[in-house]
Amino acid sequence: MNGKRNGNFVLRVIILVVGSLLLLKQMGLFIPYWVFSWPMILIAIGIYTGYKNRFQSTGSVVLILIGGFFLLKDFMFLPFHIGPMLLPIGLILLGLYIIFKKNRNKSFNLKGWEEGFDKSTAENEKVFGKYSSDFVNVDAFLTGIKRKVMSKNFKGGDVTSVFGGADIDLMHADIQDQAVLKVSVAFGGLKLIVPPHWDVQLGVSNLAAGIDDKRYAQQGVAQNADKKLIITGSVIFGGIEITSY
Repeated sequence: MNGKRNGNFVLRVIILVVGSLLLLKQMGLFIPYWVFSWPMILIAIGIYTGYKNRFQSTGSVVLILIGGFFLLKDFMFLPFHIGPMLLPIGLILLGLYIIFKKNRNKSFNLKGWEEGFDKSTAENEKVFGKYSSDFVNVDAFLTGIKRKVMSKNFKGGDVTSVFGGADIDLMHADIQDQAVLKVSVAFGGLKLIVPPHWDVQLGVSNLAAGIDDKRYAQQGVAQNADKKLIITGSVIFGGIEITSY
């Protein structure tokens, strides 16, 4: 969480720019009408949330691409043959971003795996189907994914849900100290099933999103401060549900 940027700086810059443009417009200077359009609002929100998460949040990239698509499509006078190409180009850029992000996460997870396990032992356990990774890496793009984690030394990972849904079952997992789960939800949903005694700390930024921890409805279960799950990232036009069974 220490690596998470403070978004107050970029928020101040956005407010300063908007105020300056409004002042110039009131003074009679020409300001293009598309500057205050709803696609520009999406782009500004995407820049704000992206800056807070070092632009590693898929949700912020989706907002920038959607805003940019409609800005070019509806407010810019593009040649006729270019307009139909905007959507495919946007999907290609989003796909490349997700692939690059996934490969980087795999490298990070492999490094953590090498530092935390004896390779020969892990390979033997993997052959017999007993090995489960301490990191989870899920990309649910236009689909639904269910994942059950069995690790007894769960350390976290990265979960992305864009126009899709992810269901992560951690009921059979265990945390030795703390785990950091980075989530990026945009126009989708994420369901986390965690043990009721885990101490879940939320540090996500959200926009038009709902985060519901249903475990609080369960009475008589004391949380263990030594089992800490830290959830960071962003939720944009989506939702996160935390529950137990």
